[in-house]
Amino acid sequence: MRLTALCLLIALAAPTVTSAASPLARAMTEVRADRWEAAWAQAAPAGPVARDIVTWRWLRAGQGEFADYLDFIARNPDWPGLARLRAEGEAKIPADAHPDRVIAYFRGAAPTTGAGALRLVQAHVARGEMAEARALALRAWRTLPLSEAAQEALLARFRDHLAEHHVARLDEMLWQGHFVSARRMLPLVPAGWQALAEARIALREDAPGVDTLIARVPAALVNDPGLAHERFGWRQRKERTADAMALIEERSASAAALGKPGEWAGARRAFVRQLLREGDPARAYRMAARHHLGGGADFADLEFLAGFIALRFLNKPDAALGHFRTLETGVESPISLSRAGYWQGRALEAMGRPQEAKAAYSKAGAHQTTYYGLLAAERAGLAMDPALVGSETYPDWRDAPWANGSVLRAALLFHEAGERALTEMFLTHLAETAGPKGQRQLAGLALRLGEHHVALRIAKVAAGQGNVMMAAYFPVTDLARARHPVPTELVKAIARRESEFDPAAVSPAGARGLMQVMPGTAEAMAGRLGMTYSSRALTSDPAYNARLGSAYLAHLVETFGPNPVLVAAAYNAGPNRARAWVTEYGDPRSAGVDVVDWIELIPFRETRNYVMRVTESLPVYRARLSGRTEPIRLSQELKAR
Repeated sequence: MRLTALCLLIALAAPTVTSAASPLARAMTEVRADRWEAAWAQAAPAGPVARDIVTWRWLRAGQGEFADYLDFIARNPDWPGLARLRAEGEAKIPADAHPDRVIAYFRGAAPTTGAGALRLVQAHVARGEMAEARALALRAWRTLPLSEAAQEALLARFRDHLAEHHVARLDEMLWQGHFVSARRMLPLVPAGWQALAEARIALREDAPGVDTLIARVPAALVNDPGLAHERFGWRQRKERTADAMALIEERSASAAALGKPGEWAGARRAFVRQLLREGDPARAYRMAARHHLGGGADFADLEFLAGFIALRFLNKPDAALGHFRTLETGVESPISLSRAGYWQGRALEAMGRPQEAKAAYSKAGAHQTTYYGLLAAERAGLAMDPALVGSETYPDWRDAPWANGSVLRAALLFHEAGERALTEMFLTHLAETAGPKGQRQLAGLALRLGEHHVALRIAKVAAGQGNVMMAAYFPVTDLARARHPVPTELVKAIARRESEFDPAAVSPAGARGLMQVMPGTAEAMAGRLGMTYSSRALTSDPAYNARLGSAYLAHLVETFGPNPVLVAAAYNAGPNRARAWVTEYGDPRSAGVDVVDWIELIPFRETRNYVMRVTESLPVYRARLSGRTEPIRLSQELKAR
């Protein structure tokens, strides 16, 4: 056993040092006050890794000189957060830096700023590597905002090489909204492009006289995709929704007409759902199907919506099947793969092809930690996977290749200091490249530390790579031993979704603690229970938070009955919205309402996802808590009254 691994084992076996007594905790207090020298002094007793933690924060804050950045990256090339650190360091590279040192700084990471790109170009020029210098100069010219000095320096060296790319640079700066860089390009482009740029900028900035500027755009450029997108954005901001919708439809004939299809995708998704609510599924289908995206979250949403509308609203299962198969080719996560497979099964059933439908359901049903995987498994008649019980054990972390490394040591120092977010950051960073065995080792370590939240975050990284670790992915915490007025699996499912079992979590909206209870709701529940209300206890006492959160869940069960769909929707979006959706889409508990459709029609993306994640957790947690599997009956559970 290596020395550091032995030291870490001793540290884990010892009582946890309170954050107030930890040298790093004291150092982090100084860090947050920008007292860097004091921070290094406080960190020193904890060793060189603790001092490096302070240096890491110092450099990410834009402090230090180029030599400091170069030294840190050379010593800690595997630390998380280096992209931001490198970007800060790019601005620190002096004009007279040795070319070899500059090239070493960017080894394995391309420049992300104009200043850094210029210094790297100059370094290659100094070494006589002109092909590399020209390629880098062109990349910077076409993609990065540049200061006036950097622009002039690149032009002075590569004017002829860059000349044919001036219009492309201007166009890209306009798309990115870097209008200072865009305006510097105006003297270098033809008059027509100057007029086009002025019109695009005026539209984005809601400047007066925009119609006059648009009128000056020559006929050859009036159909420019960037101009169309700025007009689209202007119409949206002016609440001219019908005009905006007409424009996106007009431009959706091709990817070229959109210019950058991804820039239109968010609005496209919203319009699809608006058209469905307005009772125009044919138009909604066209809006969804003509997205011209090749991958990513927007691709997945829009390709799914196209298939869903074709199947459930237009009675075109053959078209729907094509979309669901395309969806499957462009996604990787179990959640998305199971969704694609389940809906392929539904489309094949509608086409009268039951054997192929069962095969699709069986394939999707392999992902039984997901909402659609469970629904697919139920339709295929599959038994619950015994692995869902979560009885697996995790291998000892001490023989891992990272066990003696500074990233793990930093994570443990953060844990000792009570820095949960940074503990998570460093351990999940290790998990990203650890492979299946290493991920299991990390999850076991996090559970041994009592960091269920961090274990869950590690498990989510692993699940995204196809490695499901049940004991960490659906952790059983002290909540399982407490008494609740609602089923324990519901409390755990809500807590897992709300805070990922982080007892100190605070949302931007002010929801607090394990079950993300709003202070007003918590105070009302405390009054009902005859308890003293404490805002501080919401984030310092998980049991207190869980008692109030579960009381609110009980209140929602009184309101909506034991239906997990409505209870989860109300917990996330509020009871009034849940009631409104019942009025608009029908009661999901009723025999005449398809509850799967109902969930997909929830207008809020967050709430749709929330309901799926909570309901998928219920049978899994029952298996985890009882230690045994059960028949899969999720479709019945979704209809509970």
